[in-house]
Formats: sequence, C-alpha cells, structure tokens
Amino acid sequence: MDFILPELSVDLTFEQQFQMRLMEEQVGAMNQQQTKELLLQASRLLMMKDNVIRSLVKKVSA
Repeated sequence: MDFILPELSVDLTFEQQFQMRLMEEQVGAMNQQQTKELLLQASRLLMMKDNVIRSLVKKVSA
C-alpha cells in the first residue's frame, strides 16, 4: 500500500504552549524526587502513546 503522508505539523499550538508554561512553573516548585517521578510517568505515557499509534497503523495497514 503506497501513499504519501501529508506534511506533519510538529509545532505546538498556542494552547500547548500555554500548557508548557504552566508545567514549567509547576516543575520549578517540585523537589528532585517529585521531578523524577513526573519524568518517569511522562516517559511511560509516551511509550503507551507510541504503542497505541503502532496498533492503529497496523489495523489501518491490514
């Protein structure tokens, strides 16, 4: 199955930029242990997101 992917936008929306600013403020108030836990949780969620995308791509390609 050959198809061309549309150009993907990787820039953050204004809403996402605002959310990042809020996150920066929240992280600045955390201690090192809380920051490590947040990083691990974020990494796990990104891995889960990758798995969902892979699964959806497989279903569409099948």
